[in-house]
Amino acid sequence: MKKKLNLAILFTIALVSFPLNFDLPASELNQSKSKIRSIEEDLEKSRNNVLSSREYSFDKDLTSEEIDVVIRPYKLSAEQSPDWWSEKQAYDMSFLLVKALNNYPGINASLEKTWEERILETENLLINKKESDINKNRVIITPFVEDFKFQVLTPKKRGIGLVVISINRKTCINETFLSTRYVFDSNIDIEDIESKQLLVKKKSGSSLNANLLLVGKGGGKFKAPEKPLKEVVYNSIADSAEGLYCALTNNGECIKYYQNREYQFPTVEKKRKKKKDKSC
Repeated sequence: MKKKLNLAILFTIALVSFPLNFDLPASELNQSKSKIRSIEEDLEKSRNNVLSSREYSFDKDLTSEEIDVVIRPYKLSAEQSPDWWSEKQAYDMSFLLVKALNNYPGINASLEKTWEERILETENLLINKKESDINKNRVIITPFVEDFKFQVLTPKKRGIGLVVISINRKTCINETFLSTRYVFDSNIDIEDIESKQLLVKKKSGSSLNANLLLVGKGGGKFKAPEKPLKEVVYNSIADSAEGLYCALTNNGECIKYYQNREYQFPTVEKKRKKKKDKSC
């Protein structure tokens, strides 16, 4: 009876949201397909950037049995919450990880819960799944965002003085760092997988200054490159999905690579008494 009531409420919500507009669902379906296609293209780009130069290989003749993997929403374990972090972002990142994992043969990845189900849950409208519908042999993975840092480094300057006129060249550099960790919640003895991605972006420019009576006039201001949040998230997920796949399929060479690799970390700048150049 309760299940029928929940279905009736959901049907009523659908009618209120899309009254007498039968073209809208098709339009939304096309938009959804377009977004998923864009996500897959971006993931493929990140795979090419992050994974293409690695020396280990995969066995193409894997077992025919599929490995069922359930991805929970990302959890935040960083000391400070990033300015872009939200509960929805946690679900969106898990969705990206599912798409990345399903690119590998023998992996059947799914979300523990979608963002839409989370919304229905908060409204007490979510219909619980039957225990019989849940595969007890599935591997559950809990992802964590452990650290995020974005910083603009002190600009590097080079100048050429010509007495009256000077030419300054400046390089603006920013660094974006994302660290994630993946914990297996299953009977399988698998170590946690880690991923640490550092993106360095540079932008250079020149300025012309007129030096009149030791007072400089003219020049220009340069902005540092924008924060590449999307790129670092996609790179991190592409790297993490490969590591998870290696762990799930027990690929020795690949697991060794993930355990022994050296990471790059953000630059630690020395404190300076002079005021920082605010133009970069």
